[in-house]
Amino acid sequence: MQDRQEERLADCFERVFPTLSRSAIPSATHDNVAGWDSIADLTLVSLIGEEFGFEIDFEDFEHATSFTAVLELIRARIADG
Repeated sequence: MQDRQEERLADCFERVFPTLSRSAIPSATHDNVAGWDSIADLTLVSLIGEEFGFEIDFEDFEHATSFTAVLELIRARIADG
């Protein structure tokens, strides 16, 4: 079962990649999602900021090339306060 942070991030991914099924989101990567480009990155950063209430440095986000990596980035940011 997904935790609340994972569900909220999946909601963001659904908005950016509407053709991606909910079940495919946890395994999403730059390599297997059509349209995951720099524009999608910017959109995700913006949506994550709105959803979670904090900004993510775009330089940090550049290394987050999968749903799992983005989730880890969010969890680390939350843990840091």
